[in-house]
Amino acid sequence: MGKAFRPEDVAKGRRRLFREALRDLSPDIRDAVRRVFETWQGVESERQLVKLLGEEEANRLLKRIRPV
Repeated sequence: MGKAFRPEDVAKGRRRLFREALRDLSPDIRDAVRRVFETWQGVESERQLVKLLGEEEANRLLKRIRPV
């Protein structure tokens, strides 16, 4: 039989995915990236991520957390 998921369960999975994606960053950078995501403003926020992480690392992070 299929398994049903509640919306809270899906959100928990996304939070865990996000936490794991940030795990290899230093604590200061991790907090800054978390603040950028909490106040997400599209392209401007992506630019902030590139400033914080560099283009390659920012793209890697965005690919890991965006839904497929």
